[in-house]
Amino acid sequence: MKPDTDNHIKTSPFGTLKASEHHLRVLENAVQSARNGIVITDPLLPDNPIIFSNIAFSELTGYELSEIIGKNCRFLQGMDSDQAELDVLRSAIKEEKPCIVTLRNYKKDGTLFWNELSVAPVMNEDGICVNFIGVQNDITARKEAERQVSEFHSMVSHELRTPLTSIKASLGLVEDGDAGHIPAPAKRLIQIATQNAQRLLKLVDDILDLKRMESGKLQLNFTIVNPDELVEDAVNSLNELAKANGVSFEKEIATTRAFCADPERVTQVLFNLIGNAIKFSPSNGKITIRVEDEGKQIRFSVKDEGPGIAQDQQGKLFHKFSQVDSSDTRPQPGSGLGLSISKKILDLHGGEIGVVSRHGEGALFWFALPVVPKVNG
Repeated sequence: MKPDTDNHIKTSPFGTLKASEHHLRVLENAVQSARNGIVITDPLLPDNPIIFSNIAFSELTGYELSEIIGKNCRFLQGMDSDQAELDVLRSAIKEEKPCIVTLRNYKKDGTLFWNELSVAPVMNEDGICVNFIGVQNDITARKEAERQVSEFHSMVSHELRTPLTSIKASLGLVEDGDAGHIPAPAKRLIQIATQNAQRLLKLVDDILDLKRMESGKLQLNFTIVNPDELVEDAVNSLNELAKANGVSFEKEIATTRAFCADPERVTQVLFNLIGNAIKFSPSNGKITIRVEDEGKQIRFSVKDEGPGIAQDQQGKLFHKFSQVDSSDTRPQPGSGLGLSISKKILDLHGGEIGVVSRHGEGALFWFALPVVPKVNG
């Protein structure tokens, strides 16, 4: 009988060994080529030492391979390590579970680097943990950017908001005649200055709000609210601006059903949507504000008669600092934060927001809030 040479090649120990060696070489090359530092430890040995590290780990830390092998990963830590993060790491290793922690580590030359460490156990066929794989991601640049952003927001809060508030108050006193009679041309200039101070204050408040939302520090104050009262508050705040732009309001309050929400923040959303509608409405235009009961939700909508929004532009509307027309000749001022903040406020309520529009046919912005809030964050 002719031997089955094909089957012999597939099942021979020599063929299997060659295939295994090739597979290992491929894996090692892949790990050595990785941009992230990778170490493998052996928990079956005392102190869970490193038994393998790739080139990127040496480049990241400044240590040679001979200085790494046999050590526990804690040799990168300093006296200022975050004990809470270390506790998470220790618990994961003890329980043989994966985890991701952020650690303050130090290179061989003493330089601090922020290490986002992902750890995963490796089990053998008997379910015994025989290794841990640690993947290091240097996030020092990201941490520095976060620090600079935090400093910027602190500067905005203390170095800009306080003097702007004082400037606006002083201009108001001058405009009211507290400093003596003001000629009409000068009074108009003071009004313009007051409006611009208010616009800057609004921008500062928006930036601070956004920071609080993104860091999870914005607290909502839930209470029972009436939708008609929220609309009335927002409209009253914007009546003068609407008159100055020759725009009228039409309110269609189809329900006065009370629901649970943060009235100040919902009014802020309405203020943003109605304010945008005023900015983009033509003279003698009409803005329709509608409230409807949809069972589990209360739906608000603001419809204008402005230029509308092209379909391909609508996707970016709720991104921060994003505007439909970002050209230098854009006639309407704005920071591009209002809709982004509105979306985050609604997310915190468990609500939703959207837009229906076609270029040249006006825009309808809507948002819906649950009668019983599904609190997010």
